[in-house]
Amino acid sequence: MDYKQIIEQNYDVQVKSIDLIDCHFGTCIYRVETKENDFFCKVRPSYDENIKNEYEITEFLYNKGFPVARLLKTKNGNLGVTVDQKYLNIQEFISGTTPEINTAPDWLMKKSAELLGRLHVLLRGFKQLPNQFGECFFRPDTAEMKKLFLETKLQEQREKNNIDVLRKWKAQIKHLAKISMFSIDTAKLTYANSHGDYHIGQTILNDRNITIIDWASACGMPVSLEIITSYVFAAPECRSGKINADELTEYIRNYKRFSPLTTYDIGAMPYLFYFWHTICNYLPSEEIPLSYQSISKLINNMLNWLYGNADKLSYELLKR
Repeated sequence: MDYKQIIEQNYDVQVKSIDLIDCHFGTCIYRVETKENDFFCKVRPSYDENIKNEYEITEFLYNKGFPVARLLKTKNGNLGVTVDQKYLNIQEFISGTTPEINTAPDWLMKKSAELLGRLHVLLRGFKQLPNQFGECFFRPDTAEMKKLFLETKLQEQREKNNIDVLRKWKAQIKHLAKISMFSIDTAKLTYANSHGDYHIGQTILNDRNITIIDWASACGMPVSLEIITSYVFAAPECRSGKINADELTEYIRNYKRFSPLTTYDIGAMPYLFYFWHTICNYLPSEEIPLSYQSISKLINNMLNWLYGNADKLSYELLKR
């Protein structure tokens, strides 16, 4: 498909070059060089209803001085172009680098927590986004249903006699059995409009300036879940698959400089992380894209640690 031609036909730009940067889960991202500026071009399998929210949120935050990459409209004022069952849109190119997981220096850990706190406060002024991961998600039967599904599929894996895959399936079933015993009271959690997938891999750093990208997953969600997930993905001390309660407490403290948390929010963090990442984890038989393999390894190590340490971590966070 000639994306250069499609872009020039639909946007007021003259393309000098277009280069593939990344491709995963059917979505490809290109760097587009033009005579005036560079842009990111995202090509996904079909139109995503969230594209309108992504545009509105980034414009809202940009006008509030929050660092985001803006989306461009086409010549006809549309947010993108549908062609051959694919959807293409263009957004502002931000110069810089995206750090690897678990490599954040102290200044970035502090700024990441502060930015997340600022974000949750700013988005109180935005329209209410649909809540994700509410009462219907954090229920024991959510875990039980997936556990039954995996146990059924496990027999098929036994017949293939793949020892490594069998081990992974059994580990997931073990975690599902564990989280099915959790009692998470979503009515006590603080929910807020948020990024939906806020972590170090969604940032572009230029010196000490941070731009947050990829707002397609924006939704209402428990702030606790986004805090602990962003901490785990950024903190070097989490590389081994363990969480240091003192370091996480410092991250929480920096977040709270801008946005409040309840005692329940803090104590629930380990259980929310454990539950969400167990339910949403890859199936053991799935082929994981290369760019996601380090994240998958980190999550699996963290789930193994939380299996025996979730209660202890919750207690230690509440003690501080």
